[in-house]
Amino acid sequence: MATQTQARKIRLTWFRPDLDTKFHIDYEWWEQSGRDFRLYLRDQLCPECRERFPDHRNTEDVDWVDPETGEVHRADALWECLRTRCVNDPDYINEHLPLATAVFRIFLANNNMPLSARELHQILPWKPAETILRVLASDPIHYGIRPVRE
Repeated sequence: MATQTQARKIRLTWFRPDLDTKFHIDYEWWEQSGRDFRLYLRDQLCPECRERFPDHRNTEDVDWVDPETGEVHRADALWECLRTRCVNDPDYINEHLPLATAVFRIFLANNNMPLSARELHQILPWKPAETILRVLASDPIHYGIRPVRE
């Protein structure tokens, strides 16, 4: 008889995402992979913000106001710069970026709100939803973007 953990692993192994499967940045994947998320975050900043932060270390925390709730939170300055400046640059997400990079930037900009390939296609109309799904469901995993597990 399989244990609960073994049963979950079997379920995850046979999981096949479809066009309506929600994806997000899986921060646990970043921890397990040994990669420095903040380094990749800094690489996604617009040129102005990258100049402001020549390094992904030693950045200050700043106040960030959640636009939906009005709540004030302490936030990493890299995130704040991305949310308030980079996302307003019309070239921040564009058809010349590699698809995985564009999707990563979308999740960074939307505070990692899960989205499906269909929803991502609405933001990236130059890429078919099927192509987006194929990239997000592929191996290797790009930028820790994985299906949301229930």
